[in-house]
Amino acid sequence: MYFDVIILYMSEIMTIKELAGYIKMNERTVYKLANNAKIPAVKLSNQWRFKRNTIDEWLETQMYKNVRR
Repeated sequence: MYFDVIILYMSEIMTIKELAGYIKMNERTVYKLANNAKIPAVKLSNQWRFKRNTIDEWLETQMYKNVRR
């Protein structure tokens, strides 16, 4: 059961509203990022969806892109 909860958490699918709360951004900004293919997303039946672990990986890469060398 414990592993089932972990797997569910790792594969959780989020809406724009849920993602905006998760990454602490405005919903409209998240929508624009998705619409311009700047954030990993999929559009299903005219609604954007985001996979939590993919977003986490994307955030990590974004952080390292902004580090000065």
